[in-house]
Amino acid sequence: MIQEENRVVRITNIVVTAAAYIAGFVLLALMLLTTADVLGRYFFNLPLTGVFDLTHFAVLIMTFLGLAYCGFQGGHIVIELLYNRLKPATARMLLRLVNLVGCILFLVIAWRAVVQSLDVREFEEASQLLMIPYYPFYWVLAFGSVLFAWVMALRVFVLEPEKENEK
Repeated sequence: MIQEENRVVRITNIVVTAAAYIAGFVLLALMLLTTADVLGRYFFNLPLTGVFDLTHFAVLIMTFLGLAYCGFQGGHIVIELLYNRLKPATARMLLRLVNLVGCILFLVIAWRAVVQSLDVREFEEASQLLMIPYYPFYWVLAFGSVLFAWVMALRVFVLEPEKENEK
């Protein structure tokens, strides 16, 4: 499925895997934080302050750092209602077109995240309880979006689309 002989693909694999490990670590930390919050709330009547803020940031990190890995591994959903009835060449072209449109969409998302980050930093917006600035998380969003757009571009120009309907 993944052509490992290409240097660009190998480097991309390393980067998306590292991003996925970071997302996994954040998921583990969020799980421990939520468990501690629930135990503190029910057994000691002492909920942890700021868990709500941290949960928002953690979900953003997990989503946007995990997207590229999922896309690189071919783990995204494909609607197969008509796809399986198409000729293999048409299906591959359709997959390339969808990946191209997705690449453009995620580049726009990244661009808007960078613009929003600059605005948020200028106005010094921060979370309500912990006063954590928002702007670094917009950069995480932008990085994850660019990484996913890159993976989609690879799926258009370098990687061979899956041939599920040829089996």
